[in-house]
Amino acid sequence: MKYCILFLLFLSIAVISYAEDITISADADRQEITLDEQVALTVTVSGNISNMPQPDIPDLKGFTSYSSGRSQNLSIINGQISSSVTFTYILVPNNTGDYTVGPFSINYKGKTYSAGAINIKVLPRNAQAQAPSQSAVQSSEPMDQTGQPQIGKELFIETYVDKLRAYVNEQITLTFAVYQAVNLFDNPVYNPPATTGFWAEDMPPQKKYYKVINNIKYLVTEIKTALFATGPGEFTIGPARLEAAIEDVNAVFPKNPLDMFDRDLFGMFKRGKPVILQTNPIELEILPLPEENKPADFKGDVGDFNVSLEVDKNAVEENQPVNLKIKIKGKGNIKTIASPVVPDIQDAKFYDSGSSENISKDNYAVQGEKVFEKMIIPKKAGNLMIGPVVYTYFDPVLKDYVYKKFEPVAINVTRSKDEPAEKTVFSPAVSKEEVRLLKSDIAYIKISSARFSPKDSFLYKNKMFLLINILPFLILTGLYLFELYRNRLRTDIGYARSLRARGAASKRLKVARKIAGKNMVKEFYTEIHKAAIEYMADKLNIPHPSITKDLLEEKLKRIGVTDEIVGGVKTLFDDCDMARFASAKFTKDDMGRTLKQAEAVITSLERYI
Repeated sequence: MKYCILFLLFLSIAVISYAEDITISADADRQEITLDEQVALTVTVSGNISNMPQPDIPDLKGFTSYSSGRSQNLSIINGQISSSVTFTYILVPNNTGDYTVGPFSINYKGKTYSAGAINIKVLPRNAQAQAPSQSAVQSSEPMDQTGQPQIGKELFIETYVDKLRAYVNEQITLTFAVYQAVNLFDNPVYNPPATTGFWAEDMPPQKKYYKVINNIKYLVTEIKTALFATGPGEFTIGPARLEAAIEDVNAVFPKNPLDMFDRDLFGMFKRGKPVILQTNPIELEILPLPEENKPADFKGDVGDFNVSLEVDKNAVEENQPVNLKIKIKGKGNIKTIASPVVPDIQDAKFYDSGSSENISKDNYAVQGEKVFEKMIIPKKAGNLMIGPVVYTYFDPVLKDYVYKKFEPVAINVTRSKDEPAEKTVFSPAVSKEEVRLLKSDIAYIKISSARFSPKDSFLYKNKMFLLINILPFLILTGLYLFELYRNRLRTDIGYARSLRARGAASKRLKVARKIAGKNMVKEFYTEIHKAAIEYMADKLNIPHPSITKDLLEEKLKRIGVTDEIVGGVKTLFDDCDMARFASAKFTKDDMGRTLKQAEAVITSLERYI
């Protein structure tokens, strides 16, 4: 009996020692920042279980959040499992003020474990925060236009334009510059700004050079884009964003040496510290083209052009083609140049043969040549005059219209040599009446028996007759329904987006499948992320850029999507975010599983949205 009691006592002690113990904690690398900086938020879940649940992240009001991955540590001591999972998020402030982030919680087997909230104060730009950040976040405009760049940082970006006021269809050069004084992991992801209201042209190649600012040597990389406004008014170039991972010495060698053993050193060396950099928007004023001295035949061309006209021959037989070429060469939006007016010729036919373009971007200015070809077929011998040809354009440097006129080009049209000479034909005179009589005497011989219909075979009983009469009504009904469908597509944006969502997602998944075969990890996960996020944005009729995982989770749960499917969506996005910063960790098998997971998520969501 004595030994039995001792055995039960030891057994109870073992059970108590193995009782599940879970803790959750949240920490921010700093609690006072300026509007042009960011916060690294870490949520750590620890316990003596192997399958650690994912924490519930509340709505991060006042911030835009980006997941930067997760790390996990697992240890077994004296047969007892102990693990911890750290979830990292980058918070980019949207406005100044005092904000409360949290609380954070997890649910495990019916129990809720929570961590306290974190207070973060966001100060205006250029204000002095209590603890300077180790990484640069925000951008600025060029020094001579909208402010000073955020110098003194390891990494910062800026966007600027060569002019803040321009005419419609005049080139504006937008420059996105990255100032780098620290090594980057992999290639950073550049998200260009929104340029609504502009015709955009990429301007390769990228320009790289070194620049010293405040005794810090930066490697500067510039990406230029040519913009052509499509109409007058006030326009805004949206913020550009750069997602990168930089070296973080403090993460590997912290101020407290004992903290180094709690960190994933290999992961830090491999992934680096993620940063999200964002520029300020740029306000532009687009001036309308002046009405004074505006020619009646002006078609909207803006730039500095030279015009030439030529024909392939000056002598031709009638009914033979003459090729006319009008070449417009110079600086400006070559793709939108309109064809000059060529007046009609009474004794000739004109046919447009199309146009061709040859565009170059030397010295980051859009320029080149556009050739309009027309084919002219004279119908009568004589002296044919082509022209005069008139071309007008607006020169933004002169701030006036330029009028160019080419004198007519003379074409000598001779009679065709292939035309047979007139011959006298002798034949007995035959009157038209005799021909008509002869024709009336000719009749076909019927070799089949005649077909007769019964007396009671009325026309309205004929199926073909009924079908012919009903068919127009069916066609009109179909056209009416089709027009209703088209009107709904034009007026109901949500319906149109929802209708095309599955097809667009399937195309992106198809592209991702091809990329996976080439072992392009980062491009593959970028395509998967776009397929999933754009599919759900179209189905839920919300803008793509405003989607966050928390907003998406709230929307999906509101329409009744199960927690299992929502968890699959969050896991898919976590994998995509991880691959953008640590692409080397993912293999072809991982990409295959992610592709199947994305297809399964989209198929499952089809039942709900």
